[in-house]
Amino acid sequence: MNYLLLNHVPFGRGASAGTFAVGDMWLEDLRAQAKAIRGAGMSLIVATPLMDSLDLKASGSFNAIEIRPQDHGFDYVPLPFYLSLKQFIRARGELVARMTDAIGRADVVHCGYGGHPVALGKVAWPIAGGLKKKRIWIFDGADPFPRLELEARQAKGALKRFVKKIAVGRFEKFCLGAVAEADLVFAHNAAVVERFRDAWEPGRCHQFDRSFVNDANLLSDAELAERQQRLLDAEQPLRLVAAGRQIAIKATDHVLRAMRVAIDRGARLKLNVMGDGDELESFKRLAAELKLSDVVRFAGTVPYGAPLFDAWSRSHVMVITNLTAEISRNVLLSMARGLPLVMYGNPGTDALVRDSGAGTIVRTGDEAALADALLRADRDRAALAEQAARGLALARKNTLDATHRKRAELASRLLASPPAATPAAAATV
Repeated sequence: MNYLLLNHVPFGRGASAGTFAVGDMWLEDLRAQAKAIRGAGMSLIVATPLMDSLDLKASGSFNAIEIRPQDHGFDYVPLPFYLSLKQFIRARGELVARMTDAIGRADVVHCGYGGHPVALGKVAWPIAGGLKKKRIWIFDGADPFPRLELEARQAKGALKRFVKKIAVGRFEKFCLGAVAEADLVFAHNAAVVERFRDAWEPGRCHQFDRSFVNDANLLSDAELAERQQRLLDAEQPLRLVAAGRQIAIKATDHVLRAMRVAIDRGARLKLNVMGDGDELESFKRLAAELKLSDVVRFAGTVPYGAPLFDAWSRSHVMVITNLTAEISRNVLLSMARGLPLVMYGNPGTDALVRDSGAGTIVRTGDEAALADALLRADRDRAALAEQAARGLALARKNTLDATHRKRAELASRLLASPPAATPAAAATV
């Protein structure tokens, strides 16, 4: 039994035949999926676009690793890479041919909304339907529509804005149809569940907390006690960390301005900004303009794994200020590492954070409320120590492996029932 995972996150060509470059965090996820799918009696086939040289910005990770897919429990099918409509049109024939071949060998086909400017799932969905395959539609972490709507509003020229707005509406309608038609739906964001509420059927549609946490990421009880002692040391300034892509929707500029206000009101704060991105230089200039250069460090990109977690261990609080409904991987990873959270409200994680008591949520975009939260965090270290314990307790229940085992078990049940009657569909986009 073959489980085909179609995903837009690319691989890169390796240095020798049969090897490929893949992002480190993406590889961890694939390993966990392969293990879970194998445990459910299936074999994993992964199909992604293949770049000549992997671009880390597109890799969904911090660093690239060269691998042989079979060594990690899956087979790999390369798809043509595209990043513009012109490239998609040129690649479409080859894309459809390769997808059709891979889908023909699969028993279960798993795809979703990722891919620009045309989602891979939108191409694969009618092919899998026409071949009467079991189909899973997935929303990995984000509700993509707020981001797509923002991009449409920011397009240059009225005509382009209008065309993009229409395209977003059509894609949302397509996704609604996929949710309604799918044998299974997996979502990792509560905002998606609400958006497609009319087609959401319990038993067929499932929501999971998104997790990048594995057993090796979790603090031990002894490590938690040590971290809590550091959090309780009120003699030290409160060390914040903001980690991830330094782009506009991550709103590191909000953190800097809120930090300036909190410091002016008596807070003792330091900030480590980790990651690279299009807005990094503007954030550096803002820090200088706000006279924060002596308390803000821009560390750049830090390799995922021990180097990253070692850097986090020198901080007290993770600050997450996403302006869209994309779920930050840092939410559960921070909990796993005993880092309390101060974050903007996000429908994908609000219930998770609020119910666990792992941090403080403030209204998205409210820099004054963010400043208040930073000031309170500095003054109430005991609350931070409690949040660290609560977050770790939740992370231990929401690991990457546990999530994939649940998904694989649900998928394996599909193969015990006959395929739903689905009209044959042409591979049209």
